[in-house]
Amino acid sequence: MSEELKNVTATNVTATVKWFKPEKGFGFVRLADGSGEAFLHASVLAAASLPNPVEGTTVVCDLAQGAKGPQVVAIHSATPPETPPPPRARNQRPPRPTATASMPEDGGDTVARMPKPQRERRERTAEPAGPAVMAYGTVRWYNLDSQSGLIEPWEDGATVYFDRATLRQSGLDIVADGEDVRYVAVGSEDAPVAQRVELI
Repeated sequence: MSEELKNVTATNVTATVKWFKPEKGFGFVRLADGSGEAFLHASVLAAASLPNPVEGTTVVCDLAQGAKGPQVVAIHSATPPETPPPPRARNQRPPRPTATASMPEDGGDTVARMPKPQRERRERTAEPAGPAVMAYGTVRWYNLDSQSGLIEPWEDGATVYFDRATLRQSGLDIVADGEDVRYVAVGSEDAPVAQRVELI
């Protein structure tokens, strides 16, 4: 165990698994006292000879303060939920309308030109309304020309928009496609905008 995690800050804490991704080797638990969340790494499960937990599993664990917040450093017991949570369906987006060209009524040779589709560009003219929400995701792409990009959330939801100004405010110069990040987003569920982005 690293030096920063040797000092246990709380023991025998009850928490519930918020999510755990075996392919990434980590997840998060919600603390039962409502004080927040704690990071859970696969190595802690391996040390306790426990399988990967499902969402809703109750654990009794010890916590320590890591560089990025509370972390689970030991698990004493794990109780799976009575009924596994149902799979959450992703929001279905309506199909884009397709333009159709009609032939002239007089039977002439004139061909109607369909207008070229305009690429939607999201401009931040004002700060979006709504509560700030911290979440985790993966950079889908970042375009150097437009100096903007999208984050694919790990949990269900719409992709999150960010731009160069957001990166600068977060102390970052650039992010690469496929990088995992922690971010704070505001705005509606359909069009969230990141206010802060951190590499994890």
